[in-house]
Amino acid sequence: MERLRPDTLLVSLMHVNNETGVVQPVAELAHKLRETSTYMHVDAAQGYGKLTQDLTAPIDMISVSGHKIGGPKGVGMLLARHRGWDTLPLKPIMFGGGQERKLRPGTLPVPLIMGLAEAAKIFHKEHAQWNKEAAAFRARLLDALAKTRFRINGDQDHTVPHILNLTFDGVDAEALIVMLKDQVAVATGSACTSASYTPSHVLTAMGLPEEVASNGLRLSWFPSQTTDLDPTELANAIMRLQPDSA
Repeated sequence: MERLRPDTLLVSLMHVNNETGVVQPVAELAHKLRETSTYMHVDAAQGYGKLTQDLTAPIDMISVSGHKIGGPKGVGMLLARHRGWDTLPLKPIMFGGGQERKLRPGTLPVPLIMGLAEAAKIFHKEHAQWNKEAAAFRARLLDALAKTRFRINGDQDHTVPHILNLTFDGVDAEALIVMLKDQVAVATGSACTSASYTPSHVLTAMGLPEEVASNGLRLSWFPSQTTDLDPTELANAIMRLQPDSA
Protein backbone atom coordinates (compact mmCIF):
# COMPACT_ATOMS: atom_id res chain seq x y z
CA MET A 1 0.00 0.00 0.00
CA GLU A 2 2.88 2.36 0.70
CA ARG A 3 3.83 2.25 -2.99
CA LEU A 4 0.49 3.67 -4.12
CA ARG A 5 0.52 7.20 -5.53
CA PRO A 6 -2.46 9.56 -5.72
CA ASP A 7 -2.61 8.93 -9.48
CA THR A 8 -2.33 5.11 -9.30
CA LEU A 9 -5.24 3.85 -11.40
CA LEU A 10 -4.82 0.10 -11.17
CA VAL A 11 -3.08 -2.60 -9.15
CA SER A 12 -2.80 -5.94 -10.99
CA LEU A 13 -1.78 -9.06 -9.09
CA MET A 14 -1.61 -12.79 -9.76
CA HIS A 15 -3.81 -14.83 -7.45
CA VAL A 16 -1.49 -17.85 -7.69
CA ASN A 17 1.96 -17.69 -9.20
CA ASN A 18 2.02 -20.09 -12.12
CA GLU A 19 5.65 -21.16 -11.58
CA THR A 20 5.73 -21.73 -7.82
CA GLY A 21 2.07 -22.13 -6.84
CA VAL A 22 2.44 -19.50 -4.13
CA VAL A 23 -0.81 -17.74 -3.22
CA GLN A 24 -0.83 -13.96 -3.03
CA PRO A 25 -2.93 -12.08 -0.40
CA VAL A 26 -5.44 -10.76 -2.94
CA ALA A 27 -8.40 -10.65 -0.54
CA GLU A 28 -6.52 -8.60 2.05
CA LEU A 29 -5.33 -6.13 -0.57
CA ALA A 30 -8.77 -5.87 -2.18
CA HIS A 31 -10.35 -4.72 1.07
CA LYS A 32 -7.65 -2.09 1.53
CA LEU A 33 -7.90 -0.79 -2.04
CA ARG A 34 -11.67 -0.54 -1.76
CA GLU A 35 -11.10 2.45 0.50
CA THR A 36 -9.10 4.22 -2.23
CA SER A 37 -9.75 5.34 -5.80
CA THR A 38 -7.38 2.66 -7.14
CA TYR A 39 -8.92 -0.29 -8.92
CA MET A 40 -7.73 -3.87 -8.51
CA HIS A 41 -7.34 -6.59 -11.12
CA VAL A 42 -6.53 -10.20 -10.24
CA ASP A 43 -5.17 -12.74 -12.71
CA ALA A 44 -6.97 -15.79 -11.35
CA ALA A 45 -5.96 -18.25 -14.07
CA GLN A 46 -4.40 -20.65 -11.56
CA GLY A 47 -6.62 -19.98 -8.55
CA TYR A 48 -10.14 -19.68 -9.95
CA GLY A 49 -12.28 -22.57 -8.76
CA LYS A 50 -9.58 -23.84 -6.41
CA LEU A 51 -9.41 -21.07 -3.78
CA THR A 52 -12.99 -19.89 -3.88
CA GLN A 53 -13.04 -17.79 -0.72
CA ASP A 54 -10.27 -15.43 -1.85
CA LEU A 55 -12.21 -14.29 -4.91
CA THR A 56 -15.33 -13.35 -2.93
CA ALA A 57 -13.41 -10.27 -1.75
CA PRO A 58 -14.36 -6.93 -3.35
CA ILE A 59 -11.99 -7.29 -6.29
CA ASP A 60 -12.85 -4.98 -9.18
CA MET A 61 -11.74 -7.26 -12.04
CA ILE A 62 -10.94 -10.98 -12.17
CA SER A 63 -9.63 -12.69 -15.30
CA VAL A 64 -10.12 -16.43 -15.79
CA SER A 65 -8.78 -18.98 -18.29
CA GLY A 66 -11.19 -21.73 -19.31
CA HIS A 67 -8.82 -24.66 -19.76
CA LYS A 68 -7.43 -24.27 -16.24
CA ILE A 69 -10.71 -25.66 -14.87
CA GLY A 70 -11.27 -28.26 -17.56
CA GLY A 71 -13.13 -25.97 -19.96
CA PRO A 72 -12.38 -25.45 -23.65
CA LYS A 73 -9.10 -23.94 -24.75
CA GLY A 74 -9.31 -20.53 -26.34
CA VAL A 75 -11.87 -18.94 -24.04
CA GLY A 76 -11.63 -16.90 -20.87
CA MET A 77 -13.58 -14.23 -19.08
CA LEU A 78 -13.14 -10.93 -17.34
CA LEU A 79 -15.42 -10.45 -14.37
CA ALA A 80 -15.93 -6.74 -13.71
CA ARG A 81 -17.71 -5.55 -10.57
CA HIS A 82 -19.35 -2.18 -10.05
CA ARG A 83 -18.22 0.08 -7.25
CA GLY A 84 -21.56 1.14 -5.93
CA TRP A 85 -23.28 2.81 -8.87
CA ASP A 86 -20.03 3.45 -10.70
CA THR A 87 -19.00 1.28 -13.63
CA LEU A 88 -15.34 0.55 -14.27
CA PRO A 89 -13.62 2.81 -16.83
CA LEU A 90 -12.95 -0.01 -19.30
CA LYS A 91 -12.01 0.96 -22.85
CA PRO A 92 -12.14 -1.26 -25.95
CA ILE A 93 -8.95 -2.49 -27.59
CA MET A 94 -10.76 -3.62 -30.77
CA PHE A 95 -13.20 -1.50 -32.73
CA GLY A 96 -16.11 -2.14 -35.07
CA GLY A 97 -19.60 -3.14 -34.05
CA GLY A 98 -20.79 -1.91 -30.68
CA GLN A 99 -23.24 -4.68 -29.87
CA GLU A 100 -21.22 -6.00 -26.91
CA ARG A 101 -21.73 -2.91 -24.77
CA LYS A 102 -19.27 -1.14 -27.06
CA LEU A 103 -16.37 -3.07 -25.48
CA ARG A 104 -15.64 -5.41 -28.39
CA PRO A 105 -16.83 -6.04 -31.95
CA GLY A 106 -17.82 -9.31 -33.56
CA THR A 107 -19.92 -12.31 -32.60
CA LEU A 108 -19.00 -14.07 -29.40
CA PRO A 109 -18.02 -17.79 -29.57
CA VAL A 110 -21.16 -19.18 -27.93
CA PRO A 111 -20.03 -22.85 -27.78
CA LEU A 112 -16.80 -21.86 -26.02
CA ILE A 113 -18.68 -19.62 -23.60
CA MET A 114 -21.16 -22.38 -22.76
CA GLY A 115 -18.26 -24.80 -22.26
CA LEU A 116 -16.59 -22.40 -19.83
CA ALA A 117 -19.85 -21.85 -17.96
CA GLU A 118 -20.45 -25.60 -17.61
CA ALA A 119 -16.86 -26.20 -16.46
CA ALA A 120 -17.25 -23.46 -13.84
CA LYS A 121 -20.45 -25.10 -12.53
CA ILE A 122 -18.79 -28.50 -12.32
CA PHE A 123 -15.66 -27.13 -10.66
CA HIS A 124 -17.77 -25.22 -8.13
CA LYS A 125 -19.39 -28.48 -7.07
CA GLU A 126 -16.25 -30.59 -7.11
CA HIS A 127 -13.44 -28.22 -6.09
CA ALA A 128 -13.13 -29.59 -2.54
CA GLN A 129 -12.64 -33.15 -3.83
CA TRP A 130 -10.35 -31.86 -6.59
CA ASN A 131 -8.12 -30.12 -4.04
CA LYS A 132 -8.10 -33.22 -1.84
CA GLU A 133 -6.99 -35.45 -4.73
CA ALA A 134 -4.40 -32.93 -5.93
CA ALA A 135 -2.94 -32.73 -2.42
CA ALA A 136 -2.88 -36.53 -2.11
CA PHE A 137 -0.86 -36.84 -5.32
CA ARG A 138 1.48 -34.10 -4.13
CA ALA A 139 2.11 -36.06 -0.92
CA ARG A 140 2.81 -39.28 -2.86
CA LEU A 141 5.14 -37.44 -5.22
CA LEU A 142 7.14 -35.78 -2.45
CA ASP A 143 7.33 -39.06 -0.55
CA ALA A 144 8.78 -40.80 -3.62
CA LEU A 145 11.21 -37.96 -4.28
CA ALA A 146 12.52 -38.10 -0.72
CA LYS A 147 15.31 -40.42 -1.87
CA THR A 148 16.61 -37.68 -4.18
CA ARG A 149 18.17 -34.37 -3.16
CA PHE A 150 16.00 -31.38 -3.98
CA ARG A 151 14.66 -28.11 -2.68
CA ILE A 152 11.15 -26.72 -3.08
CA ASN A 153 11.10 -23.18 -4.39
CA GLY A 154 8.42 -20.98 -2.86
CA ASP A 155 6.60 -20.51 0.44
CA GLN A 156 4.99 -23.88 1.14
CA ASP A 157 2.79 -22.43 3.88
CA HIS A 158 0.91 -20.44 1.24
CA THR A 159 0.59 -22.59 -1.84
CA VAL A 160 -1.90 -24.53 -3.94
CA PRO A 161 -1.79 -28.35 -3.97
CA HIS A 162 -1.35 -28.78 -7.72
CA ILE A 163 1.89 -26.90 -8.47
CA LEU A 164 5.46 -27.63 -7.38
CA ASN A 165 8.70 -25.92 -8.34
CA LEU A 166 11.73 -28.05 -7.56
CA THR A 167 15.46 -27.75 -8.05
CA PHE A 168 17.36 -31.05 -7.90
CA ASP A 169 20.84 -30.72 -6.48
CA GLY A 170 23.51 -31.04 -9.17
CA VAL A 171 21.01 -31.76 -11.94
CA ASP A 172 20.66 -29.66 -15.08
CA ALA A 173 16.95 -28.99 -15.62
CA GLU A 174 17.17 -29.20 -19.40
CA ALA A 175 18.83 -32.62 -19.22
CA LEU A 176 16.15 -33.74 -16.78
CA ILE A 177 13.35 -32.58 -19.09
CA VAL A 178 14.82 -34.65 -21.93
CA MET A 179 15.14 -37.69 -19.68
CA LEU A 180 11.55 -37.41 -18.43
CA LYS A 181 9.91 -36.67 -21.79
CA ASP A 182 8.39 -40.16 -22.06
CA GLN A 183 6.96 -40.00 -18.52
CA VAL A 184 5.76 -36.45 -17.89
CA ALA A 185 5.55 -33.08 -19.57
CA VAL A 186 7.44 -30.62 -17.38
CA ALA A 187 9.06 -27.25 -17.98
CA THR A 188 11.49 -24.75 -16.57
CA GLY A 189 10.49 -21.18 -15.81
CA SER A 190 11.80 -19.93 -19.14
CA ALA A 191 11.12 -21.32 -22.59
CA CYS A 192 13.15 -24.48 -23.19
CA THR A 193 13.52 -23.66 -26.87
CA SER A 194 14.72 -20.11 -26.33
CA ALA A 195 17.94 -19.29 -28.19
CA SER A 196 19.11 -17.36 -25.15
CA TYR A 197 18.53 -19.40 -22.00
CA THR A 198 18.09 -17.32 -18.88
CA PRO A 199 17.08 -18.26 -15.33
CA SER A 200 13.43 -18.00 -14.33
CA HIS A 201 12.61 -14.36 -13.66
CA VAL A 202 10.26 -15.49 -10.87
CA LEU A 203 12.91 -17.50 -9.03
CA THR A 204 15.49 -14.79 -9.64
CA ALA A 205 13.17 -12.14 -8.18
CA MET A 206 12.83 -14.34 -5.09
CA GLY A 207 16.56 -13.88 -4.55
CA LEU A 208 17.52 -17.49 -5.25
CA PRO A 209 21.06 -18.24 -6.46
CA GLU A 210 21.49 -18.43 -10.23
CA GLU A 211 22.18 -22.18 -10.14
CA VAL A 212 18.90 -22.78 -8.31
CA ALA A 213 16.89 -20.38 -10.47
CA SER A 214 18.35 -21.77 -13.69
CA ASN A 215 17.42 -25.34 -12.83
CA GLY A 216 14.00 -24.91 -11.29
CA LEU A 217 11.55 -27.48 -12.65
CA ARG A 218 7.85 -26.71 -12.67
CA LEU A 219 5.36 -29.53 -12.17
CA SER A 220 1.59 -29.09 -12.22
CA TRP A 221 -1.26 -31.55 -12.52
CA PHE A 222 -4.95 -32.26 -12.75
CA PRO A 223 -5.68 -35.18 -10.41
CA SER A 224 -7.34 -37.12 -13.25
CA GLN A 225 -4.11 -36.89 -15.26
CA THR A 226 -1.94 -38.56 -12.61
CA THR A 227 -3.52 -42.01 -12.51
CA ASP A 228 -0.99 -43.55 -14.91
CA LEU A 229 2.07 -41.87 -13.38
CA ASP A 230 4.15 -43.83 -10.88
CA PRO A 231 6.01 -41.31 -8.67
CA THR A 232 8.58 -43.99 -7.80
CA GLU A 233 9.51 -44.42 -11.46
CA LEU A 234 9.86 -40.66 -11.74
CA ALA A 235 12.16 -40.57 -8.71
CA ASN A 236 14.24 -43.44 -10.07
CA ALA A 237 14.75 -41.56 -13.34
CA ILE A 238 15.95 -38.50 -11.45
CA MET A 239 18.30 -40.62 -9.35
CA ARG A 240 20.08 -41.67 -12.53
CA LEU A 241 21.28 -38.08 -12.75
CA GLN A 242 22.00 -38.07 -9.03
CA PRO A 243 23.92 -41.35 -8.59
CA ASP A 244 24.83 -40.58 -5.00
CA SER A 245 21.21 -40.02 -3.92
CA ALA A 246 19.95 -42.06 -0.98
